Amino acid sequence: MNDGGVGRIRPKAAIRRSIKTSWLEWIVYGLTLIVLFLAVPFPVEARKLFYFACGLAGIAWAFDRKRPDTGVLLLLAALATFALYRVAHTVAEAGTFFPTIDAWQVYLSTANRFLMGLLLIGYLSTRAPSFHERWFRALCAALMLGLIATAVQELILHQARGERWQRATLFAYEVTAVFFAYFGLQLMRQINEKKHWLAPAVIGLLALGAVLWTETRTALLCFFIGSALLIILSERIRKWKVLGVAALLGAIVLTGCYSLLVKPRLMEAQNDISQYVSGENRATSLGTRFELWRASVMVFKPSPWLGGGYQQRAQIIDEAVERHRLDPVASHYSSVNMHNELLEELSLRGVAGGVLLLCVYFTAAALGWRRSCHAAPKNLALLGVIFAYVFSGLTDVLFFSREATVLFITLLAVLARAAPPGLPLRRSDA
Repeated sequence: MNDGGVGRIRPKAAIRRSIKTSWLEWIVYGLTLIVLFLAVPFPVEARKLFYFACGLAGIAWAFDRKRPDTGVLLLLAALATFALYRVAHTVAEAGTFFPTIDAWQVYLSTANRFLMGLLLIGYLSTRAPSFHERWFRALCAALMLGLIATAVQELILHQARGERWQRATLFAYEVTAVFFAYFGLQLMRQINEKKHWLAPAVIGLLALGAVLWTETRTALLCFFIGSALLIILSERIRKWKVLGVAALLGAIVLTGCYSLLVKPRLMEAQNDISQYVSGENRATSLGTRFELWRASVMVFKPSPWLGGGYQQRAQIIDEAVERHRLDPVASHYSSVNMHNELLEELSLRGVAGGVLLLCVYFTAAALGWRRSCHAAPKNLALLGVIFAYVFSGLTDVLFFSREATVLFITLLAVLARAAPPGLPLRRSDA
């Protein structure tokens, strides 16, 4: 009788604690979920809400007075240092906080999003335990609905690759990152019932379809490799069975789309490499990247430690083009980015910028690898997001995009303390 009475009292006590949660806290959580829902299909609207959510998080955090745990603090420090160095370097080169060159404005605005996001990450990481199970389920729902909206928009409303106002490659990377967050959360729940795998399977196929439709080769590789790694890292007893079923579904989709979407892009890649090696045409999709990577090394050598900055990079590349050491296509992209996240930092901001970027990746990955308690799995969702951004950064620069930066920060904010329902947090985190 006593045990039964205690069992009935605990849910009521939990409900009372949730009701006591401040209204401001619920608004911050709700707005963050809406940002996630809108981030990929409607990035402009998501960006506006992101600023509002960050501002409210700063106010709520001032009243809350709780400090994140050590792992989150290290992540916040890495993000803040990376953003502040980017701001200082850009302002020092431009001589003003309001430069006229578009690239400088992008560097400053993405750094500003990092700094705003610190408030969101810091606050949500201190308040996650207050309604832990509800938050987990709401997060899964927001990610799932966002992927469905994204797939509908890409597969139905914008069927042609060139119809989207947002770049197809960036769109594919964002879809992959959101799917890894959702799939990682589902794997962390250690689902045993087959019926509960229906939703992840359908969402996975929709996400894969969206990535395939963009015809982005790096994103497709990232999708398959990352999905397999998440399954392998999970602690499910039957993970190899899950991996086999996922591989089978992916093979079926690839077979159906091979002649229409996959084969032309593979042949194009082979042709790009052949033309680049022969010197016939170096301005192809892959050839341009090869030239930009060579250009990055040329720019890095004169100023390796702090970097030469935007203007020096453009000057060095233009001189190399005039001397026929680089293809003229490199001059065009010198005003954009080097199509590699690390090389972009090294060419602009030197070893200091490159090390700070790697610190951001490392601290976030370390936070995901850490267990919240002996019974809890690794934070597979957070690890999946970091993998998506690192892998995509091999052939593109995501932190040159305002939208991709907002998505990255928002995912870090909601996943920093994510743990599946029923698993307690560490005592130090409670």
